[in-house]
Amino acid sequence: MVTRSTPKFNPAGITTLVDWWRPETHTFHLRTGETTVTLQDMSMILALSIEGNPVCISTDSEGWREQMVSLIGKDPPEVVNNKGVTLRVVVGSTFSWIRQNFKTCPEDADEDMVITYACVYVWYIITRTLFPDSSGDRAQLHCLKVLTVFDSKFSWGSAVLAWFYRQLDDACLRSATDGCIGGCVLLLSVWTGNASQLDGRDC
Repeated sequence: MVTRSTPKFNPAGITTLVDWWRPETHTFHLRTGETTVTLQDMSMILALSIEGNPVCISTDSEGWREQMVSLIGKDPPEVVNNKGVTLRVVVGSTFSWIRQNFKTCPEDADEDMVITYACVYVWYIITRTLFPDSSGDRAQLHCLKVLTVFDSKFSWGSAVLAWFYRQLDDACLRSATDGCIGGCVLLLSVWTGNASQLDGRDC
């Protein structure tokens, strides 16, 4: 997913699918019936494991800046308005901050620094492709914390699908102020081809 180019997105088709989504049943209501993205789709399209332990991590935000510093050595600067008041920000960082601070690992980096840069890179990829939110530019801290207990036996497919359902719920209810779609849009874009065939027309 990282090295090869992604398929072209069909914004109109994705928006149509979101309008067909029903949060009560977590299914798309098409003219031919109901259908949905399944765990098998997660395995076939994204090659993610659908067996193993659940991905569980604390989302407690208390002392999150200290947690981030302990994990990667840095934290985003505080945001202060014109009146000098520190604004509350979402726990985590923006993708632009990650790129500015961790784009290139120094050539003389020691082993610990290389591990840190690798950890941030995986964090960036996970939050940008598998767990994006509706903002489109936010890396959640809990996705970084899960890398501290990284285990190949985790059921990543289940976690991505659960997040995907939640983001579709918010999108179809228009609960996000920015009106964008979160979740793995790459998955939905690939899956859209099947949905259009089921409905008998192009999405």
